[in-house]
Amino acid sequence: MSLYEVTPMRVAGVLVIYAAILVIIRVINPRIDPPERKTALWIGGIWAVSVFLANYLLYRIGLMSFLPWINNFMHTFLWIGGCLTLLYLGVRDTQSLVVQMIVFATFSLVVKYAEQMLLGTWDHDNFLHVFQGNFAYVLGWSLADGLYPPLTLFGMRLVVKVVPGLIVR
Repeated sequence: MSLYEVTPMRVAGVLVIYAAILVIIRVINPRIDPPERKTALWIGGIWAVSVFLANYLLYRIGLMSFLPWINNFMHTFLWIGGCLTLLYLGVRDTQSLVVQMIVFATFSLVVKYAEQMLLGTWDHDNFLHVFQGNFAYVLGWSLADGLYPPLTLFGMRLVVKVVPGLIVR
């Protein structure tokens, strides 16, 4: 558990990092067309809820450090559910899957280190008990975030079969 105190100023600092990256994402994808809004809500909602729960469960079984609830909420709902969904919608048709994965992992690495510096989170000493050290831990989970594009593509191909009106390319 981190020795950092989660204060409003530290939380604001993390939000500023999210906002700065969101500006970059909005350059790539200035807006979501109305027909895609339902798709965006489904993608963001599924990711946010599932990762919020997964982060806590992974902490409980010793594979992740504890994320204070405010950090877990911001990270999963604002960053993963919001920002990464917008990024995905902006790059899914214009970049190869490999490039998408690199972009997602890179942005996630920046966010994790910002959260670590400001909130003291992401402080585990190994990744999945295989790779040792905090760098391996942060890099490992960032690379896992790089799987967002292929997992979203695969997942949406399943969801579109039961939810009409979603746009999957």
